[in-house]
Amino acid sequence: MKLKIPPVVIFFISLGMLFGLYYLIPELAYSFLYQRPISRIFLIGGALCALMGIVAFRTKSTTVDPLNPNKASSLVTHGIYQYSRNPMYVGMAMVLLGGVIRIGSPLGILAVLFFVWYLTQFQIKPEEETLRILFKEEYENYCQKVRRWI
Repeated sequence: MKLKIPPVVIFFISLGMLFGLYYLIPELAYSFLYQRPISRIFLIGGALCALMGIVAFRTKSTTVDPLNPNKASSLVTHGIYQYSRNPMYVGMAMVLLGGVIRIGSPLGILAVLFFVWYLTQFQIKPEEETLRILFKEEYENYCQKVRRWI
């Protein structure tokens, strides 16, 4: 697999895009009742989603290194992985969405869309190829039951 940029770096690049867009065009910012609590729901929910993904990997004693999925010792399909094949990435996207809501920048959604697109193309699809080789039919069955994102 030829992955060069870790997903957490893409997350921070996307976060920078989110704030950059806000500061470039602040006149588009919005606010609404309960904006902060709603953003916190996404921020905390996203962090918990990602953490639950990490914990599920740890309980199976397999690698969480996104740059080396070929080192996976087992296929994780329990816990939060019953609902998403990529809960750590879903969690990061939720945190970004919480940031969009918090700062009130509608253009910030472009940063979230970039994050989802980039990870799908350059992280998730290559990971899936590796997992198909490692876990064969077991992985194919899992893919038929559980969606890539949500």
